[in-house]
Amino acid sequence: MPLHLVPRPLLYVEAVAEHGSVQAASRALGIAASAIDRHIKSLEEAQRAPLFERLPRGMRPTAAGEALVVMARRWRSDAERFETDLMEMRGQERGSVRLAAMDSLANGVLLDLHAWLRAEHPRLRLALDILTPAEAARELDEGTVEVAMAFNLPRLRHQHVMWSEKLRFGCIVAPGHPLAEEPETSLAKVSGHALVSQSALLPTRQYLDNRYAWFFAENAPVLASNSIQLVKCALRQGEVAMITSELDVLPELRDGALLFLPLKDKGLVPPTISVAIDARRPLSRAARLVAEFLVSRTQALLSEARGEAVQP
Repeated sequence: MPLHLVPRPLLYVEAVAEHGSVQAASRALGIAASAIDRHIKSLEEAQRAPLFERLPRGMRPTAAGEALVVMARRWRSDAERFETDLMEMRGQERGSVRLAAMDSLANGVLLDLHAWLRAEHPRLRLALDILTPAEAARELDEGTVEVAMAFNLPRLRHQHVMWSEKLRFGCIVAPGHPLAEEPETSLAKVSGHALVSQSALLPTRQYLDNRYAWFFAENAPVLASNSIQLVKCALRQGEVAMITSELDVLPELRDGALLFLPLKDKGLVPPTISVAIDARRPLSRAARLVAEFLVSRTQALLSEARGEAVQP
């Protein structure tokens, strides 16, 4: 992306916010610290408001600074979109796509997306941010990403959902686990077995905590983490179980490393997976290619995991 499309002061504010100090931003950008400091002080004088708190060990953005960081990211995203549009006008398949998605998709559909882009569209660049659903919705609304894919994505006014699918809750175990022979199970049957779980700060766990507080009160997880990849490694060792949605473990279900036992408890509200864009902004061809692949590939993986016929 041509750097001159983004004003230098915004680049400097973003870099200081990201790296925590003028000196660290200077090293990252290869720009003299004095130049960065001068631009930031000029902005503060012009806005009559401090952009950073000067702390003993670095700098932290104020509310005004955070607003400028959002502006910088939006400007950068618009500049990248403009570059992509120009390439498409010239008949060149180049440019970049900014995508927000979840950690649970990292070794499944996102890895498939990367392989597909390298094979079929090698001139397209993918910038992928792993975010919570609330963060993904906010980034989409602020224009810093073009496509968002997440569970129970918060609905915002200008959001357009391209595709949404209801998922199933179930118990995840390795093939050698004592519960593995059951075709389905219930929270009562899982109770008493050693559990791993997502962090209590993540949406799936929050829903289960709110709806079935007794279950986690009686079965405190032996491991809770915001890294679904770590939790799946623990599951593959065979001694623990996990309550989550089927989408979290699609690659492992396909490979037979883990099993999914649907929960038959009444009252479970299924989570949804959605792919969304911002209706206020035209979607580049590159972003549309990415969004359509995410939809078609996820549908195929879900059908395969459920033993359904895959639509051609």
